[in-house]
Amino acid sequence: MGRDVSLRYAYFGSGTFAARCLELLGAWRTPSWVVTAPSRPSGRGRKESPTPVGDMMRSGRFGSIPLVETPDASSCGDVLALKERIRVDFIFVVDFGQIVREPVLALGDPVGCLNIHPSLLPLYRGAAPIQRALMDGADETGVTVFKLVRGMDSGPILLQEAVPVTEADDCASLRERAARTGVGMFVRHASANPIENWSFTPQDESRATRAPKITPDEERIDWSRPSAEIAGKIRALSPKPGAWTTMRGRRVRVLSAEVPPRALCSECAVPGELDMGGIYPLVWTGDGAIVLCTLQAEGKKIQSAADWKNGLRAAMGECLV
Repeated sequence: MGRDVSLRYAYFGSGTFAARCLELLGAWRTPSWVVTAPSRPSGRGRKESPTPVGDMMRSGRFGSIPLVETPDASSCGDVLALKERIRVDFIFVVDFGQIVREPVLALGDPVGCLNIHPSLLPLYRGAAPIQRALMDGADETGVTVFKLVRGMDSGPILLQEAVPVTEADDCASLRERAARTGVGMFVRHASANPIENWSFTPQDESRATRAPKITPDEERIDWSRPSAEIAGKIRALSPKPGAWTTMRGRRVRVLSAEVPPRALCSECAVPGELDMGGIYPLVWTGDGAIVLCTLQAEGKKIQSAADWKNGLRAAMGECLV
């Protein structure tokens, strides 16, 4: 088998990261067929909406290649029939949200199923590697291309590259850089190396850490926590679902915030108390304060926190809870 000019792949993916990786991979080579999760109700009207990957495929971006939407790809007759009818050299499984089993997993194949995972595996195995890295205040994460096995994100590594985390990063910006880095390094590797020469390195299990899915309880801001921890949570959950708090009994999503460059302290303030003396509102925390920059009040559009403050007319001592 030759280099990338002859490579054919199928693509299994559902989420936002999967859609972006598919878009970037499609610029290199159109997939032979695509599998995603089925549409599901979303939004206030609970209207049936396709996954981000399904939405991209329905736009006609890749022409009329086969698309299967299924809740269980490994047992779906349409998927298994496609696998036999349109042979591929490997399958990308990215941000899919389903456990892939035999015969799709193809453990016996030299390549089988590949995953693009936005962390330096074995660090941050699981559903939320980008969010967890931001919550932890990491200054570096990365992207790993590895072969799927039965264990969670534990397969042997084909490629890996570090990605720096800046103070300005939120989940969206870091996800974009991870997608570009991961796809870029794979395309370069596939273009330079015949598939029979691809080699995989086992992960070091002693270094493994977990990145479980963010729970609804974790989305709420606890103002008694340290400022840096709160800022990390806000960055990790922006733009969606957004870290949140309440003001006068109504939810407020905080989409960006900053820790002041100089430590602030107040003997009288309590965590969550608002200080409206500056252009942007300041909130006291467990060890200082944090400045709100962008937010979305319940039932309102996203706005500058300064505009929110001006329309709020908060009384002295009012708190976010």
